[in-house]
Amino acid sequence: MIQQTTRRVFLCLGLGLSVGAAVADATPAQGADAAVKSTTEQIRVLIRQHHDEYKANQAKFYQAVNDVVVPRFDVPYIAKLVLSKNYRTATPDQRTHFANAFKDMLLHSYANAMLDNYDSAKIDWMPARLSDDKSEAAVNSTVKRDNGQTYAIGFRVHAVDGDWKIYDITVENVSLVLNFKTQIDAEIKRSSLDEVIARMEQGQYKPANPEVSKQAPSKGG
Repeated sequence: MIQQTTRRVFLCLGLGLSVGAAVADATPAQGADAAVKSTTEQIRVLIRQHHDEYKANQAKFYQAVNDVVVPRFDVPYIAKLVLSKNYRTATPDQRTHFANAFKDMLLHSYANAMLDNYDSAKIDWMPARLSDDKSEAAVNSTVKRDNGQTYAIGFRVHAVDGDWKIYDITVENVSLVLNFKTQIDAEIKRSSLDEVIARMEQGQYKPANPEVSKQAPSKGG
């Protein structure tokens, strides 16, 4: 399930959808839905303009995704949520290495789906739903592919340094963060955090199929 869920997320990124310390800030001037849609359109335009070049030069495409898509995500905070209780015992160096390795693992494992499907779907965006204190928002969308398949994709964002940063994505109400939290915790128990990081950095870590959780992650980790 996690492979299928993550692939759908990256399909959505390529069809049309960016990971900084998570300190809540004042509500950004730009709306949460506008921020996510803007990043989506940027990467779609780049793929449209450079599709053949990116297909021939994977490293160049990864760099484009790093430049355009990754900044829309709160990577350190996502890493904190995924590590959960393991985050409290991890050293600052382990936290940094895990965040970078986790981001690269997702990018290298699934980004090609973006190239192959960037123009094969229509996205309908719904107005963002702000939290009472306006520091968080839910941005929901419906993706309809050319083959008739329809997916509900949701982005959970919070205000960081005057901008909206994504900290979780749901596909059909399945939380990507909680899926990986379950899997990573089991992997750390079987070996160690350092070994999991090393496997990610060496390209040897592949997502498994843990039990799917539909509950949104707690901000407390």
